[in-house]
Amino acid sequence: MFDIVELSVQPRILTLPNFLSDEECAHLIERARPKIAPSTTVDPETGEFILVEARSSTSTYFMIRETPTITGIEDRIALLLGLPVENGEGLQVLNYSVGQEYRPHFDFFDPNLKGSATVMASGGQRVATCILYLNDVEEGGETHFPELDIRVRPQKGSALLFINVTQEGEVDRKTLHASLPVIAGEKWISTKWVREREYK
Repeated sequence: MFDIVELSVQPRILTLPNFLSDEECAHLIERARPKIAPSTTVDPETGEFILVEARSSTSTYFMIRETPTITGIEDRIALLLGLPVENGEGLQVLNYSVGQEYRPHFDFFDPNLKGSATVMASGGQRVATCILYLNDVEEGGETHFPELDIRVRPQKGSALLFINVTQEGEVDRKTLHASLPVIAGEKWISTKWVREREYK
């Protein structure tokens, strides 16, 4: 059903060309554009969402099943992962202009950090990440896994899926990744984080 290209076995990293239609890409961008604001990240000490220099994009969130188009996208991601839609956080849409980036980071919540307990209280660990590329970037903006020397170029309609935990359920530090600076044009993506349990 899905056209899948495997980039890594451990951690599991896949790309899926043509995962989204042009109409779905446009829908997410058009609905996000009026309400994007500076992106935040989780404070490792408090678990609160804060602004950091390492993440310079703008972004916004949608509610689960906010529109029929979003519902269709979420259903496909759930089918791909074999996990319920209810385990997913709402789709996040991000915009990067020239020079903007997200320096190397993990999507999982580090169990060694005090703030992780706060965010994991709602649904547990982020076990998987799905990045949806909503436009073609003129230059730059690749997703880079420095521990694996893997770079994924944004391609409109494609998806990048990676599993943040090992088969034993431990966090996988090889999933360290970055959104490299945009050199020319702009970059639109949508990110879906999926938890181990229902996200509330």
